Amino acid sequence: MAYFETLADLSEGLGGRGIEVVDPPVDLLNWDDRLEYGPAWRNQPSVRKVVGFIARNVASTPLHLFQFNAQFDRERIREGELAQLLRRPSRAPAMTAMRFWERLIIDGLLHDKWCAQIVQHEDGWELVRIPASRVSFEGDWLGRIEKVKITRKDGSTWDADPKNFILDVGYSERGTNGTSPLRTLQAILDESREAVEYRRSIWKNGARVPMVIERPVAAGKFEESAFLRFKNSWRKFIKGGGEEGGTPILEDGMTVKEVTAFRPRDTLDLEGRKLTDIEVCSAYYIAPELIGAREGTFSNIKAFKDMLYGPNLGPYFTAWEQALNASLPPLLAPKDEVYIEANIEAKMRGSFEEQIDYISTAVGAPVLTRNEARSRLNLAHIEGGDELVTPLNVLIGGQASPQDGKALDDVLLKFQQRQRDVVRRQKLAGSTEWWDRERWDRELVDDLTKAGMDAELAAEVARRQNDNAEAEFSAGGSAS
Repeated sequence: MAYFETLADLSEGLGGRGIEVVDPPVDLLNWDDRLEYGPAWRNQPSVRKVVGFIARNVASTPLHLFQFNAQFDRERIREGELAQLLRRPSRAPAMTAMRFWERLIIDGLLHDKWCAQIVQHEDGWELVRIPASRVSFEGDWLGRIEKVKITRKDGSTWDADPKNFILDVGYSERGTNGTSPLRTLQAILDESREAVEYRRSIWKNGARVPMVIERPVAAGKFEESAFLRFKNSWRKFIKGGGEEGGTPILEDGMTVKEVTAFRPRDTLDLEGRKLTDIEVCSAYYIAPELIGAREGTFSNIKAFKDMLYGPNLGPYFTAWEQALNASLPPLLAPKDEVYIEANIEAKMRGSFEEQIDYISTAVGAPVLTRNEARSRLNLAHIEGGDELVTPLNVLIGGQASPQDGKALDDVLLKFQQRQRDVVRRQKLAGSTEWWDRERWDRELVDDLTKAGMDAELAAEVARRQNDNAEAEFSAGGSAS
């Protein structure tokens, strides 16, 4: 029989025998939190739902590196040690950038602190996450962090300089280690856990069939053999008894009486879960509608995104960016005025159709070449398709604002319809004078100039339109 003098010896002894030690020993000074609120990520559905929602949306946002040039325009930096570190912060196997940041953010959400060590290698840099359960901070009397205290696998501790770490710690009334929201939620989470246990016990022990069979006293004593025979006969009508779906026959005098049995709605199961979800959302400053805890009032997906990435997740992005900018640029790029920014715009983008609509409206002209558009449709490039096509009705200087293009399109469509109707009637009547070019040029120029188009440009549009129309009418077409 083996004896272990310390928890560290026990951990190493079990690990050497192939027994997984889920949580090796940690500093007892840091253990109080875990004793209070327990493994909430595993056991509390509401906590996991809200924390996971925040962490996934923040961590999946790409980080970009920028620098201001001489004209004070910001320029995206894609090369260099810092840019490379942002693309792949961890070198651990199967640890993508999103998963790395997700774990750090979850640490912060559950423990109100997260910590990553900045490690330099011969070929670059790496960030190593220090689990929140294994790190604590020591500060001065003003609450300023002076040491990072890390608990190793064997239970020993290591005091490190904060300058070699990325740190983010929340508010604490005492000390410098933040205050976990789970402390504040402890009573509510305990109540939720007890409610689940209560419902489980009711499901396990409560009556499932809301009826009983009554036998009159006048029938005399129910002999044991007769009772067993009656009981066994009823078992034939349950699943696997051979008489499922049949109708059992009661003995003389017996009656069936309905009783008030347990019903799922009596425990207010769904209401209790929603209430817990809402309380946890409030603790993390997230609107319950975003995770489905309450019916949403968003009119469309854009309103949902504005709410999500604005007042709800905005402060989390700010804290993340500031923690990175306070540590990484001064250490990896001290001579360059660079900064890190989360590309929230990538999350706010609408569909391709929406982007094209508002961008082309903003610039007043098409933003894709024909070949770029064909590529999106998996079509081959064509010769001459790499130049932007600018319609005459949106030529620079030809309209008061980009919005005028839509009005001019309406004018042109109405003119074409009127032109088709007139020409069709004259051709059906057998007229040889069915085409009056001067009339159509004059009318279209008048319509376009009234809609705000420059007169010279309107004349050019009318010439091209009527050239095409005349050719199609002459060929027997409809000039559509």
